[in-house]
Amino acid sequence: MPRRRLTGDEGSVVEAAIVIPAAMLVILLSVQVCLWAHASTLVQAAATRGDQAACIEGGSLASGIAEARSALAETANEVVVNPSVDASLMPGDQVEVRVTGFTESIVPGVHFAVSAVRVGSRQEFRAGN
Repeated sequence: MPRRRLTGDEGSVVEAAIVIPAAMLVILLSVQVCLWAHASTLVQAAATRGDQAACIEGGSLASGIAEARSALAETANEVVVNPSVDASLMPGDQVEVRVTGFTESIVPGVHFAVSAVRVGSRQEFRAGN
């Protein structure tokens, strides 16, 4: 059976059926990456606020966790899905605040993880001699 050649109109329909969905996918993936970058920045800011709250004089791990969760609720409520905040006391009076989560998905099945860790020294007043 001889091959049938596509005429100009049929060829452009086939091209459009391939090119348009591919272009849409590239655009959606670009937006998803930008959303990941934004969520990453918000998670880093929340970890920083949590670390500052835990490290100040009179601060505690609980206040650091509460401050990081508050920062996420204020800024990243729509962007970061399933956020988790954890704080721990490390040797040398260091405080570690860890914030993790996932970006909101625009492309079905694509879930990028975001996380940030901040480590700071606890501050305390010591009377001089």
